[in-house]
Amino acid sequence: MTFLKDPYNENITLNKKEYQVNKGVIAGLAIVGVIAIIIVTVAVMYFSTSNSEIRLRNRINAVQLDNQNEFQLMWTRIEQVTQVTRAERESVERIIVSYADQRSGEGGGGRFINAVREAVPSVDNATFVNLQNTIVASRDRFANRQRQLIDLKREHDNIIMTFPGSIFVGSRPQVDITVVTSTRTQETFQTGLDDNIKLDL
Repeated sequence: MTFLKDPYNENITLNKKEYQVNKGVIAGLAIVGVIAIIIVTVAVMYFSTSNSEIRLRNRINAVQLDNQNEFQLMWTRIEQVTQVTRAERESVERIIVSYADQRSGEGGGGRFINAVREAVPSVDNATFVNLQNTIVASRDRFANRQRQLIDLKREHDNIIMTFPGSIFVGSRPQVDITVVTSTRTQETFQTGLDDNIKLDL
């Protein structure tokens, strides 16, 4: 029988069979440890990727709902300013009709103009400028929100379509988003033609 010294303790001697058994146990434990590390790593990657995909999907859905709200607010602002404009216009029209009915005869035209100036001393385009600013600001704000939504969709698509995310969540569907556009824009991209804008002033 062959005896071997324990490399960690010189006072202990092992026979060859026991030594080989101990080496096998150590090697087996090492293999099990490596497998365990791989399983834990894969599990962490899966849950991390899955949670990222779910968070992005939920954020995209939330942004779409928020965009609907912002779109409604945009038109509410425009309608409110437009109603002010309409009210001012109707007020001026009532004054004109009223004085036109009451003033007649020689010099009536001059008296009519003076009456309008007395009643509405400063009729300017301030309200129309306010309306224009409201429309431009609202549309720009909404356009920025749509860019954010498109960028979130791109980020989500990258997760489910590129490695290693495609391994874990590649079977999940892409998120559908609604990008608000105009008929003119759709026709332009379908035909590839963009004619000059003609303004009828």
